[in-house]
Amino acid sequence: MIRLKPNPDNYFTCPECQAMDPLINKFIFESINMYADCTCKACDLEFMQILPVGHSVDYPMSFGVDNKKFYKKIDSPDWLSASVLKSHSEIRRDPVAIEKIVFKQYDQVVILNTLDSLYGHVLLKLYNAFHHLNQDNEIGLIIIIPKIVKWLIPSGCAEAWVVDVKLSDLVYGYQFLQKFVADQLNQYQVVYVSKAYSHPVTSSEDIARLTGVVPFNLKNFGNLKPIITFILREDRWWFNGPLDYWFYRICRKLSISSWGNKILTRRQNQLVRKVIKAIKLELPESSFHLIGLGKTGNFDGLAHDERSVSTPAEVEREWCRIYAMTHVVIGVHGSNMLLPTALAAGCVEILPEDRYGNMIQDITVRYTDRQQLFFYRFSDQFAKPKSIANKAIAMIRDYQVFKKNMLINTYCHSS
Repeated sequence: MIRLKPNPDNYFTCPECQAMDPLINKFIFESINMYADCTCKACDLEFMQILPVGHSVDYPMSFGVDNKKFYKKIDSPDWLSASVLKSHSEIRRDPVAIEKIVFKQYDQVVILNTLDSLYGHVLLKLYNAFHHLNQDNEIGLIIIIPKIVKWLIPSGCAEAWVVDVKLSDLVYGYQFLQKFVADQLNQYQVVYVSKAYSHPVTSSEDIARLTGVVPFNLKNFGNLKPIITFILREDRWWFNGPLDYWFYRICRKLSISSWGNKILTRRQNQLVRKVIKAIKLELPESSFHLIGLGKTGNFDGLAHDERSVSTPAEVEREWCRIYAMTHVVIGVHGSNMLLPTALAAGCVEILPEDRYGNMIQDITVRYTDRQQLFFYRFSDQFAKPKSIANKAIAMIRDYQVFKKNMLINTYCHSS
């Protein structure tokens, strides 16, 4: 945690003369990013220092107030620098609806800012809540959260500040939000900010507390008829081969994605049908669900089609209940896999080559032992339906033998 008041933590360095311990004038919450407004005691440079939270934990960045200079580490990711520049340079002054929900009042609080323009980033930041909820009962947790995920406010929070802004618009800073947070900070004796790590560890208990749904119980894995759930996207696809991939790239280049997306979605549906039929041949008692945003195509009774053109809270909750009954979820890499893997027993993920550097980032890891390797399986972006089906079949067929050999019939080693 970072203390904001009283006696704020000060480990900042002047980006111009490298003098330490600048004067901190105030703290500013823009939207995704939070800043310390500082004045260097040595050279009088006034600068805005981004707080080391979220994706900025390892990448100090700052802005000179008068010279307008942007300071950053050489190894700062380009996408992160671009995001910080955009939100700080494009401050919106229109009003923002903010709902303040008070569950319990505290004099000491820690603020977890989950605002982000990407759904997956919001959810991963939200996972940090459980570290604070489980650590100190004397410090109340305040969550700043987008309205779209209001339904995921975990029990035990002191307060939630629900911001009614579309995720895509959180790329900007908001003057109204700055004032709202500044006014709220005056009400507490002690204020901290959560580090909001981008990939915190969670437990099954945490996920149940977050979603209201208990994850799949592995004790039942071999006793229940297999359920396989496909997580389908209509903006990122499982490609049938290189031709489909280049078709996608050409459609983007020619700005005809709307037409091309429909074709790619239908071709993806064909691949899903083949997987279902292949699994059915080997595991006849299996049943299938389809979940995702969009309703393109008809699956002719092969699966329970739970897809939707919108995602109100009741739809999201129903999806979570289905995930928690699922032996294997199958989907393309992305934030769409975070909740499914948090609740289902295992997954088969189709991982595009340009996402190799992001591997595991969209998996909510449930296991701390060899089961990680057994239950999380990956295929490349041109994987054949038979390959995907075989991975799911093996996971279901082989679990009992795996459990005996890898989990039960072993020596226990004490640390």
